[in-house]
Amino acid sequence: MACTGGKCLLTSKVRKLRETGMEAMASGDLGQAESLLRQSVELGETDGGLDVATAHSAYRLALTLHEAGRGDEAAQQFEKALTLARGRAGCGSKLYQKIMEHFAKALPGRAVPDLACAVGE
Repeated sequence: MACTGGKCLLTSKVRKLRETGMEAMASGDLGQAESLLRQSVELGETDGGLDVATAHSAYRLALTLHEAGRGDEAAQQFEKALTLARGRAGCGSKLYQKIMEHFAKALPGRAVPDLACAVGE
């Protein structure tokens, strides 16, 4: 697929911020991880065609926020990631299923299956 309108460059920037944020999380620097992952989500949200990349970033941000003990914020990011993944890839996608699985594991009381998925999209 050819790049148009700078989407490949934008996707690459979103991915790089996400990867660097995950490296910071792995090294225990949750503050840096959160900052980089928030930048990744915000950059991805600037263009409606980056739903999958933004879903990945929001999902990783949710994991970081959960690790930092900020459950409400983590739940918001999990929900954002699920909405983006469902809209672009569907409820049966590996991405949607992975996000839901980790959401349910991290915050079982908050991870409620999407009604749109329950009724078969």
